[in-house]
Amino acid sequence: MPIHVRALVGSLLALLSTSAFTNDSSFGDANGSITLKYQPHISMDKESLFISEAEVRVDYVFTNTSSQDLIVPIAFPMPPMFFGSADHSSIDNFTLKVNGKTQPTEHRLVVQLADKTDISLELKRLGWGVEEVAYFAEYGEVPKGKPALPSQWLDENQQITFTLSDYFVWEQTFPAGQSVSISHSYTPSLSTGVPDTASSIIDTYTELACLDESAKQGIRKRNLIVKQEDEDQEIGVAWSHLSYILVTANNWQGAIKDFKLTLKKSQASDLVSLCFDGDLKKIDPLTFEFQQKQFTPKQDLSILFIRKPSFE
Repeated sequence: MPIHVRALVGSLLALLSTSAFTNDSSFGDANGSITLKYQPHISMDKESLFISEAEVRVDYVFTNTSSQDLIVPIAFPMPPMFFGSADHSSIDNFTLKVNGKTQPTEHRLVVQLADKTDISLELKRLGWGVEEVAYFAEYGEVPKGKPALPSQWLDENQQITFTLSDYFVWEQTFPAGQSVSISHSYTPSLSTGVPDTASSIIDTYTELACLDESAKQGIRKRNLIVKQEDEDQEIGVAWSHLSYILVTANNWQGAIKDFKLTLKKSQASDLVSLCFDGDLKKIDPLTFEFQQKQFTPKQDLSILFIRKPSFE
């Protein structure tokens, strides 16, 4: 008899608006909230991760090391959304393949307070979704025709204190003693905006994207200043930021037996900086790679792409 590790329970509002990308991880429902669960009998034998501004591809090989079939709900979780001045392109073209065959997924939105209390259903009952929350965050006004949010969901400045996260979910069977290949790809969502000054980018991303002095100099070098008759106008640099949740790989049995990261720039002249606990090697003018056996990720990826603005 196959063992159901955890059943899928309930349904949440299906919306899509994300700002980052993640590893697959098993999950279980707790009081309606999707939470990640450790899987001691399933190992991640291989992960090949490709990241660019245009595409993210991940190829895995998992093995059920137990003597029984396991049926596991799998979640592809996104980090919490945030609402600010940066633009966010929505994730697109999400495709899942299991052993080479395309598989459907279910989409869920999870809303949590700072203490992890799940308020997904309550927010839905109020008729609020991502668009209403974004409107409220930008204008500080309750959307027309909607009730006010409970005061305990707001801080003293009347800003929201809850987070919204998206998940793609499906139920996966892992046959006893066998390996399963799982692949997914998508057009990533990027945090980006109009060109910004080198000093502003450096202030914002020094810690977030682990900018060293060489990277800072590279950003200043790409900072566009247009000479005019009266005074020079600083246009700044074109930029985009991509986050990828990597540490959920630790929810599987042991370390990743064979891990490979490929990072590709759009143009050879682009600058890329990221926080990563490994040594990326330059393969060609566009491509960087890292590969390691028995790899245990210690932090998520935070990648900054920089280039000189183009007005063509």
